[in-house]
Order: sequence, then C-alpha cells, then structure tokens
Amino acid sequence: MNGPNNELIVSTSTARPMRFLWAFVLAAFAVALLAGSALAASGNLVKNGSFEKDSNGDGIPNLWDVNSLTSTDKRVCNQSYIGSCSFRIVADGTVKTLKQTAFGAGLLGDQFTISAWTKGKDIINGGGAAQVVVQIDHTGGGTSFETLDLPEGNSAWTHSEATVTAAADYSIVRVYLYVNPDSGKAWFDKVKLVGP
Repeated sequence: MNGPNNELIVSTSTARPMRFLWAFVLAAFAVALLAGSALAASGNLVKNGSFEKDSNGDGIPNLWDVNSLTSTDKRVCNQSYIGSCSFRIVADGTVKTLKQTAFGAGLLGDQFTISAWTKGKDIINGGGAAQVVVQIDHTGGGTSFETLDLPEGNSAWTHSEATVTAAADYSIVRVYLYVNPDSGKAWFDKVKLVGP
C-alpha cells in the first residue's frame, strides 16, 4: 500500500542511518581535535625560541622579558645556528637574564625537556656561569630546575639537552638565558621546551 504512512516509515528509516552517520562524523571530529591538542601540547612551549621576531626593533625578541641587560645584550642577526638571528649576551661579571614564562600550573612528576644551541667566545666564568635554565616554581615554595651550561673559553655552536621532573605540584615554569661570567660572549639559538 502506498499511503502516507508508508512514505513516513520509509522517510524515518532513512533518517536513522543519517543521524548515526552524523553522530559518527562528529565523534571522529572530536577525537581528531583532542589528538591535535595533545600533539600541540607536546610541541615547543617556548615562543620565539629562535629569536627571529623583534617587532619594535629594540633588540629584545618578542615574548621575552629582560633583567639587567645592557645595550650590548641583544638579538643579533649576523650569528645563528638556524634561521637568521640569535640572542647574544656580553658577560661583565653581573647577572644578566632573558626569560620567558613557558607553562602554567601542573603536578608532581611532570617532566620537561629543555634543549638549545649555544656558542661561546672567550668566556671566563670566575665563579659565574653562562647557561640556559628551566625552572619549575613549586606551589608550596621551592623549585625544580635543570641547566645547560656553556663551557669556558671558546665553543662552536653546540646542542645540549636535559630533562627535569617536578618534585611537587607547581604554579609556573620559566626558561632563562642566564649569564654572569667575568667576561666573554654567549649566543643562544633554537631554545626549546617540551612538556606534559
């Protein structure tokens, strides 16, 4: 019989598979988004880690903050491991840092891997150090940290890598370029932090 009820039944039976198909497509899309978020989280947490961007031309790379730098400490585009630029700090016995907040709060046991390319010229530590530092500030006080040290004297572009584990729940993770030798120059490039 070809009455309206049969057409309605045919129409309804066609709609159910279509609803199932749409539900399946939406579920697959949600899984793809979550997988993409997980992959993005495992990428570099340091922004502008190769120091290629300096929008206002002041020598301080975008997204980095300074502490006690002088006019000789700046982004330079005549020395680099990758790309066109790096960041140079000239040592004079005082503490100089360039820093970036790289990650927010997290939990005991979270691991971060810091890596960078560095180069040194005539570095005389004299009780100081030239290094890349990742520092995890614990919620209740204290820190977990790891350093990548430049050697004294002269060194060609060298890749270093280290892993640090949070010894407690934490509120913030920062990356520092830290220099306080008596003399010399240190260049930093392709600073990378990978975390949870």
